[in-house]
Amino acid sequence: MHNQANALSHLRVLDLSQRLAGSYCTKLMAGFGAETIKVEPPGGEPMRHCPPFVEGQPGTERSLPFLWFNTGKKSVVLDLSAAEGKAQLQDWVRQVDVLVEDGLLQDLDLNLAQLNPQLIVTSISNFGQSGPYRDYQAEEITLYAMSGLMYGTGDPRQAPLAAGPAIAHLSAGMKAYIATLMADYRREITGEGDRIEVSIQEAAMDNIEIAIAEYLHLGKIAKRSNDEHALVPWRTFPCKDGHAAIMGGPIRHWLKGAELFESPELVGPQYAHMEGRIRYREEVRQLMAPWLLLHGKQEIFHAGQARKLAWGYLATLQEVLESPQLQARQFFLDTEHPELGKYPMVGAPFRPSKTPWQQVRAPLLGENTFTAAQPRQRPQTPAAVRPQPLQGIRIVDFTHDWAGPHATRLLADYGAQTIKIEYPARLDGMRGAYLDRKNRHPRWWQMNRNKASITLDLHQPEQVEAAKELIRQSDIVVDNSRPGVMAGWGLGYEVLKELRPDIILVSMSAFGATGPESQYAGYGGCIEALSGLQGLTAYSRQGDAMRVREMDVTNGIMGACAAMTALIYRQQTGEGQWVDLSQREACTWLMGEHLLEFVLNGTQTLPIGNRHPVYNQGCYRTLGEDRWLVLTLRSDEEWQRFCQVCGHPEWSDDPRFKGRRDRHQHHDELDRLIESWTSTQTAPAAMQQLQAARLAAGMVQDVSTLAQDEHLQQRQWFQTAIAEGGTYPGFPFRFAKGGGILHRRGPDLGADNQAILCDLLGKPASFLPALDDEYLGTAFDLE
Repeated sequence: MHNQANALSHLRVLDLSQRLAGSYCTKLMAGFGAETIKVEPPGGEPMRHCPPFVEGQPGTERSLPFLWFNTGKKSVVLDLSAAEGKAQLQDWVRQVDVLVEDGLLQDLDLNLAQLNPQLIVTSISNFGQSGPYRDYQAEEITLYAMSGLMYGTGDPRQAPLAAGPAIAHLSAGMKAYIATLMADYRREITGEGDRIEVSIQEAAMDNIEIAIAEYLHLGKIAKRSNDEHALVPWRTFPCKDGHAAIMGGPIRHWLKGAELFESPELVGPQYAHMEGRIRYREEVRQLMAPWLLLHGKQEIFHAGQARKLAWGYLATLQEVLESPQLQARQFFLDTEHPELGKYPMVGAPFRPSKTPWQQVRAPLLGENTFTAAQPRQRPQTPAAVRPQPLQGIRIVDFTHDWAGPHATRLLADYGAQTIKIEYPARLDGMRGAYLDRKNRHPRWWQMNRNKASITLDLHQPEQVEAAKELIRQSDIVVDNSRPGVMAGWGLGYEVLKELRPDIILVSMSAFGATGPESQYAGYGGCIEALSGLQGLTAYSRQGDAMRVREMDVTNGIMGACAAMTALIYRQQTGEGQWVDLSQREACTWLMGEHLLEFVLNGTQTLPIGNRHPVYNQGCYRTLGEDRWLVLTLRSDEEWQRFCQVCGHPEWSDDPRFKGRRDRHQHHDELDRLIESWTSTQTAPAAMQQLQAARLAAGMVQDVSTLAQDEHLQQRQWFQTAIAEGGTYPGFPFRFAKGGGILHRRGPDLGADNQAILCDLLGKPASFLPALDDEYLGTAFDLE
């Protein structure tokens, strides 16, 4: 054990990445204290030349994406095309702990294990390092489409819609961070390095885990719904000055909020229960509309929250910057740049109590030199080899619904013993509305796989004591309730520290533990709207903003990032800490470069539908019902190759399409031309033809095509539960040293009461709670 000021200050990271996912991973590492050295070619890495630029003027220090994705890093210039540059890199590899790359190593022929046996290498690629798609060309839209995310986004009467932010890359970047820290945790025990493989496609597929699980077990195919949700109301609605996000939950509080609409019918028996509101969806909308149109969105937000409902509003970027909650929490931090001056930038993604985020600007090109240093040598202990990186860690999981359970599921998949605490009188919403089906939902099986289930009523003092006894023997506690709920049960952080001084508590509340809105409720639908993220996804600048519906999962991924960051710090110092994660802030973190564009330029590029700000790009109909292909043409030469593939070389001579700017000016006509060919092809055939010509084309997959996808089958991505059988989504990353095992599906209610309460904690059989239906309630019950 030793002292260190930051969670990751024991790590030295060599960043060879050139795309968003790798840069996002290393941004997190640098922000939490790792010395992160970005290796750039003499002219600067590609992202330095990526628009938008400050004030629209290109320059190596003016790319807004570079300024956002590379905070806290050092920049060293190295010409890897020269023999001396390659030799220098080999020397550097010997002196670092972690290397992150996204394809550059393929051309360098380095024996990394020989150069540095304890090195952790995190390799990020589009589709993984094996399988038929291994060498496929891809842009963000390609990966969003081929991971199945795009099929469910948008209007069923139109083409599937790409998310505004780069969700596939960002998800993979966070997963790469988690995987790297897991490998580091295991390395401290075994002394061995590791090789991590992150497929962006597979990492992104984790975002639709429920849709995949429900197809595999029920045959259900999730489709685009024009933002309608299964629950009612659960979306944005027009109001006096924009759109309000009206969530009918927590469901038990619905009647308190329904009174606001001044419509007696809404609080009557026909619409009181969620089942009735689902059946009469349009009638509910019509009864709500008159009141909504008379009131402003922020007034509606606060009125609903005052009645304990998770309401919000569709926030503009200006409103995000002016949010009283974000300002009170000092979410935006001033950053000083030698060429650009001072400007506010999104700050910490989560807030550890002992190891705060380090807000440091992105480096100038070649600003730093590589300082020779010997990496810390860890003693090798072969007998300590562990098949799972988190083996020996115990988590007490107080989370519910989706974001929190996703965070703990990620940790459980890689070896942490995760014990889910369930409240019998109000079961987790993912167990559904009907007690006879509480153990039968594939969404539950997937989200809570590899976990144990025990039931405790924390309103009963003796059961709180049981929870305390369990926490004394555990490493991490995770909750996603409103601030104060855990303390109200006698389980606040100060109490937990007394139980176990090195305990880690990760609190994943909707708005954070402090600020004027800290007590507000939140679900993905209101959080996405309030974060500003939803306003970046639409078919056009004038079109309706569309949800991408993945914020629960991305917030869950960030929750796992938070837990791993604190766990690494504890391993190094012996100290636990409390991590305050605001899901609203974690969501806003996904759009940092877009807020930076608004701050520095007063403009925003998004939303632009399925188009690209630089390349020619779109989503095109193919043969078959609701079958589509995405295509990105990045140069004149690629346009010419496309014309050859589709048998129309004369198209490349058309003056409307001669250059990239010409094609942008006539994009509607270009789209019609491209679709005149794609509509005669099946999506798989068109993709294969275009990829053979090295063009970034991909079919828009749904869950049924993913389940049959040859690439995923060859990579053995789908998993079978060892205990019960049944097929489930696979793992988001892979370790050469092993990790990722699906032992069991999500447990039946209280399945582990005997093993945990009696066998582990020594309680008598009489302590076990009754689980007959008469003692149970659901999250759909009204108060």
